Amino acid sequence: MYINFNAILEEEFDENFLRSPNRDNLNCTPPDIIEFPNFMRKKNVGYVIISILISLYLFLILAIVCDDYLVPAMERLCYGMRMSYDVAGATFLAAATSAPELFVSIVGTCVTKGDIGVGTIVGSSVFNVLGIAAFCGIFVSAATQMDWWPITRDTFWYMVSILLLFGVLYDSKVVVYEAVGLLSFYILYIVALACDRRLQGLVGKQFDEDNIMKENPLEREEDPLKTFKETIMERPDPEAKLIVKIWWAIKYPAVVLLAITTPSARSIFPLSMLLAVIWISIISYFITWLLTIVGYNIGIPDSIMGLTVIAIGTSVPEIISSYIVCTKGYGSMAMCNAIGSNTFDIFICLGLPWTIMILYTGKNILINSQGLSITTGLLIGTGLLVYICFLITKFSLNKFVGWCSFIMYVIFLVVSSYIEVVTLPEVCDIESEDYAFLNYE
Repeated sequence: MYINFNAILEEEFDENFLRSPNRDNLNCTPPDIIEFPNFMRKKNVGYVIISILISLYLFLILAIVCDDYLVPAMERLCYGMRMSYDVAGATFLAAATSAPELFVSIVGTCVTKGDIGVGTIVGSSVFNVLGIAAFCGIFVSAATQMDWWPITRDTFWYMVSILLLFGVLYDSKVVVYEAVGLLSFYILYIVALACDRRLQGLVGKQFDEDNIMKENPLEREEDPLKTFKETIMERPDPEAKLIVKIWWAIKYPAVVLLAITTPSARSIFPLSMLLAVIWISIISYFITWLLTIVGYNIGIPDSIMGLTVIAIGTSVPEIISSYIVCTKGYGSMAMCNAIGSNTFDIFICLGLPWTIMILYTGKNILINSQGLSITTGLLIGTGLLVYICFLITKFSLNKFVGWCSFIMYVIFLVVSSYIEVVTLPEVCDIESEDYAFLNYE
């Protein structure tokens, strides 16, 4: 066989030519699992069990690193900048808690080159609004009163982001100006938040000075920031229930590992923030890989895995942070965190990886699932319905809003999963003789 070495030097040679000569002529969609290391790639029940158990523990580590390191570091940053609670929730806290989605999207775009990243962002967007509203509304003992302005402001920008994403996904192709456009609109969003006081004056609302973050995270008595020694030496109460002690024993290795590798937010919080983001990037890669193995073995398309399991798992930081601030009476901050995270997810978590990948490869990004555009359109309905619930309750986050959000979320999962199953092309069976060349080492 003749090989043109000049073409190799000019980077025109197909690196898969000798191994997969027919890869460009497939009549099915290659599964994302082939883009990860060739480990646990064959269908096996044992692989599923191992992947699920490891993924669950990685989700636990993800929750700890966000709750104990990333969010407290962001709180110190926002306190130092004297930001209002709702703006802090919609910007820095939203960006911090959206770090898992960002790195899953980067893996999905740059590594697997499939739909798992887009599916995760779309699924997380729904869960952030409906799931967090349901969780806080149902489990917070007392109803939390919210300010109408920040909820309305962030819902408006969320609707803008959904409409733009729908336009991008409509033709199942992402071009450079669409990706850059998403990034540009996030800049406009930040400018609007910076001018928030003036905008409140335009709508006839007076800015509430009590909304400025005045509580120093280093001095608060409730949920104080712990030192390294306090983190390592913390033990359950001797009279605590057995389940509490078991749970402590399960998560203690993760607590020790993170305490050794990441400084407390009480000390050098910028370094704590940086190392927390690095941990999140590593964990997100392995979670994506392991759940791709689970989806491949069970026969669940990658886009559905992103819409459901990975979306819920990567939204753990939002659940924790929103529930914590909601119990303290900061309902506006909780929902602004949830809605602001969605805006960040669409504008940055999709726009940034898409822009980098298109500029690096010089090629447009193709979306395999046509159903994702329809599912994205459903986001508009879910966002508007939650806002209508807030209007009915006069912006009170209570059990009515919680149960309505829960029912809407279940309906969304059923409808979106059905759409994906109907519209998604057939997935290649890489263990069959016809497509075995895809499963190279």
